[in-house]
Amino acid sequence: MSSANPGLAYEDTPPLSAPLRFFLTAPLFGLCAGLVLLLGDGVLSSRWTPGALAAVHLFAAGFMLQVMIGALQQILPVVAGVRFPAALGVAGSSHALLTLGAMGLAGGLAFGRPDAIIGGAVLLLGGIGIFLVAALAGLIRSPSVKIASHAPRDLRLAMAGLAVTAVLGVALALAIGRGVVLPLPLPQAVDLHATWGWLGWGGILLAATSWVVVPMFQITPGYPARFTRWWGPGVLAGLVSWSLARALGADGASSVLGVTLVLGFAAFALLTLRLQSRTRRSTPDAPFRAFRMAMLAILAGLAALSCNLADDAEHWSVLAGVLILHGGFGGAISAMLYKIVPFLAWLHLTQAGIRAPNMKKLLPDTPVRRQLALHLAVLAALVLGVFADSIARIAGLLMITEFGWLLLNMLRVLHNLKRARHT
Repeated sequence: MSSANPGLAYEDTPPLSAPLRFFLTAPLFGLCAGLVLLLGDGVLSSRWTPGALAAVHLFAAGFMLQVMIGALQQILPVVAGVRFPAALGVAGSSHALLTLGAMGLAGGLAFGRPDAIIGGAVLLLGGIGIFLVAALAGLIRSPSVKIASHAPRDLRLAMAGLAVTAVLGVALALAIGRGVVLPLPLPQAVDLHATWGWLGWGGILLAATSWVVVPMFQITPGYPARFTRWWGPGVLAGLVSWSLARALGADGASSVLGVTLVLGFAAFALLTLRLQSRTRRSTPDAPFRAFRMAMLAILAGLAALSCNLADDAEHWSVLAGVLILHGGFGGAISAMLYKIVPFLAWLHLTQAGIRAPNMKKLLPDTPVRRQLALHLAVLAALVLGVFADSIARIAGLLMITEFGWLLLNMLRVLHNLKRARHT
């Protein structure tokens, strides 16, 4: 136990290789998304182009899902008391299925191959299923960790959101690949899948992680207990209500609930920015600033999404996707990786009885600062690329560099970890 963070069971942390395999694979999917933008034609002209569908799933089902599942392999034992049965086996099998599934799904969407779409979706469902079943088994047999936070509960809510997202995704794959008739029009089913993915899974998980990570790594006050008590359940209840309204064709109720969900996510981003403004850090580092920019990108994306509710012009939905996925989740995930991976390396050295170097020596500031600056340049190019295909290609080239650099920085931590073990 850490006295600085009472209730966090660091002694239950899994072997380093369990989360690390996900963290090292994830940037490769971001790199592939950049290749799609670089080589495709009119990728960002519509959310329905094969290139856009492939790039979104490379980012969401590849980069984001890999990091999020990897982080949960680490966070659930420490924060929620989940002791995975056969932790390395669960990590290895789920990682393999998620990797192959995301590759197959994205490839099938890019080249119009129904069998690849269905196969990729089924593999992804299998990888997610293995992880969720193992997490459920761990929850049942593990004692609760007492922590003054609603993070454990909200991590469970996020996993419920992941399950819904995965089932909707497989249904869509069967509809596209085999012509299975869905009870909803295809565009509505896609909207349900996308919204559950970015808010019911990604949004709740980002918030649940932030309840712990933001005060811990960014040295801010804690989130207000009243806000964290109601935010996760409120978002999940709002999503269920919005989904039912969409399914029943209640357009008025659907619009009101949609705006409410947007405002709820905006409240989380605004509160995070407020807490960051009260940090006790004398000089905020690059990940701190990147996380702040991620919250601003989420707010801009939510504004674009709100415009899309009033005006169905194609560029609003594409712009919202760029800002929320790459700017918001991409920025926040990168910022967290730059804190979590060096911390895990330091923790495992310490637990092995080895004198661990300072985390800044495991990963110096300069390459982190430069890579995160490139992330902002890529975001700017992507925003412009929504309106000009030639700039979208430039954004693709920059994105390849961005995620290649992220991978190199992660490998730098491993190199310094190995060097510390042999000194």
